[in-house]
Amino acid sequence: MRGFLGRTAARLAAVMLLAVAGLLTTSASAQAHAVLLFASPAIEGAVPTAPKAVSLVFDEPVQPSGPRTVRLTTSAGKVVAVGSASRSQGGRQLTVPVRATLTPGVYTVAWQATAQDGDVMGGSYRFAVGSAAAGLSAGTAGGQQQVSGAGATAVLRWVLFAAFTLTLGGLVGERLAARHGIRAPRSWARASAVGGMVASAGLAVLIAGGGSLVEGISSPSGSALFGGRAGVLALVETAAWLVTVALMRGWRPVAWAGLAAAVVSEGLRAHPATASEVWGPLLTTVHLAAAAVWIGALLHLVWVGIVRRWDAGFRRALAGYARLALVLVVAVLLTGTLSGLLLVSPSELLNTSFGKVLTVKVALVVAVCALAAGARWRMVQGAPRSLVRVEASALVAVLAVTAWLSVTQPPRDAQAALPFAPPATGNAITVGGRADQIGIAATASAGQVVLRLTAPTTDLQRDDSRTYEASLRLADAAGRARTVALRGCGDGCFYAPVAWKNGANLLTVQAAAEGWGGGKETLRVMWPVRPDTALLERTVTAMRAVKKLTMHEQVASDAARLDVAPTRLEVSGDEFVDAEPYAQGKATQTSRFTDAENHTVLALGYPGERLALELTLDGQDRVVRETLVAPNHFIRRSFTYPEPGEAD
Repeated sequence: MRGFLGRTAARLAAVMLLAVAGLLTTSASAQAHAVLLFASPAIEGAVPTAPKAVSLVFDEPVQPSGPRTVRLTTSAGKVVAVGSASRSQGGRQLTVPVRATLTPGVYTVAWQATAQDGDVMGGSYRFAVGSAAAGLSAGTAGGQQQVSGAGATAVLRWVLFAAFTLTLGGLVGERLAARHGIRAPRSWARASAVGGMVASAGLAVLIAGGGSLVEGISSPSGSALFGGRAGVLALVETAAWLVTVALMRGWRPVAWAGLAAAVVSEGLRAHPATASEVWGPLLTTVHLAAAAVWIGALLHLVWVGIVRRWDAGFRRALAGYARLALVLVVAVLLTGTLSGLLLVSPSELLNTSFGKVLTVKVALVVAVCALAAGARWRMVQGAPRSLVRVEASALVAVLAVTAWLSVTQPPRDAQAALPFAPPATGNAITVGGRADQIGIAATASAGQVVLRLTAPTTDLQRDDSRTYEASLRLADAAGRARTVALRGCGDGCFYAPVAWKNGANLLTVQAAAEGWGGGKETLRVMWPVRPDTALLERTVTAMRAVKKLTMHEQVASDAARLDVAPTRLEVSGDEFVDAEPYAQGKATQTSRFTDAENHTVLALGYPGERLALELTLDGQDRVVRETLVAPNHFIRRSFTYPEPGEAD
């Protein structure tokens, strides 16, 4: 028998080693517990005009918490009316319309959202409208957040894990006792199954109540409960426990099926499931089932030992349990280790909250293993009562730590790639350039810049699968320069937080693309952004009024080739304007500033097309110089007009 168990453990270890190899070659899709990455208006940022909506961007899909999703208040505590939340970007972005016009001042956003693991995440941050930014701190992505109702969630999870232990492990303990001819008292399986049903229902109520049991009962949100995977799984798990309770004393095979469904449901919504859609649920399900049998069967046998006064029959049953426990311990340790690797790296074990709690759990499990080894060694001398009792108590402590671990935020990489580019905050402008033959479009807005790189022949309507690289240095008008860390935000997309200085900010971008080499380009961002749509309309009107003008045009695929002689063209104002992206007098982004020669410059941005223009204007709002940067070409134009009195 021992040889068989040894071979079984070895095979299980081999399977787990193969699983490690799979994990090392499979990147995690998300972190457990949804993390607020960005918001618009920006966290601790200021916008010049009243926003029409509040947008929240998370690192994984979330579900709104009904009317509790966003609560907007003034600095005096007055509630501002907002609408219902809508989801976009695959559920990673929640947008809530603001029903009132916000006057200048500081506002607080309190938010809630249900993560994929069923925990209701919540937090708050501030933003300012107008120039009322005094007192706001430097913005940090995410602000302050936590699990709403963390205490209630941890208690319910402890009850739930205890129910799995006493039900599943208790049933196995009964069979072990019966196999050795022991007429022992029944386990607490049915009563604990009722506890599991109540705990699952309580977790569902927490989701419906935005982290509050009281609100979940008094004013539940159906959309929060039924609209997402976490709520549906909580209801499925509750129903599975109900089946287990109803059929525990009758159709035992069906009751076992209900219990299995509850275990699988818990595996599908636990932390690792959000990190790996395949390995996460599989590892958690095996880990939970093995741990429940390991702990629950031991607790039942301890009860049997107390009732039978630790007699020889009990020792035979305990010996049978010891052989089973060998396989269970291997399964628990390996699946627990692999699940931990999905969520935390070894270097984060002692310097993050999640890592510290996980370390405590591991230490307890190791201590339990030592106690178990001591108990089995002393078994030959008699009933190891004290050691078995301590072992059982330590395993109960493991359940408590596991429950608290479930509401602790796993660490996340502050420089990890983002699922998509964050939305612009406040007024924004796009500037462009070319590094060799790689197009660069940089969208600057309050506290951030988003770079988008485009190599030749890229179809902007399809995903770009080539590999891009970029680095960034920022220099202000005083010449102070620093390197800015970039985070990926998609194919050819990079994001960086930036503290803009008034005046000219120079962005030096080193860009490269697979198969196209790369180079360096310096872009100019004039800050602050001063939108002026009226000036654009006047410019279009002034240009259309010109009967004939002379245009000198240079077109190249990269800036280095602009030293060729320009092409001279005679066109009318209408012909020129009709070929321009701003022909209708509109642009996605506009910004007016004065250059070093005291000329008025109008910058135009079309971020969706990765298109940027700068128009230098004369005193009559006519264009005298134009620079246009598109994904695959670079254009410079200069214009001359007939002198007054000359024939058109």
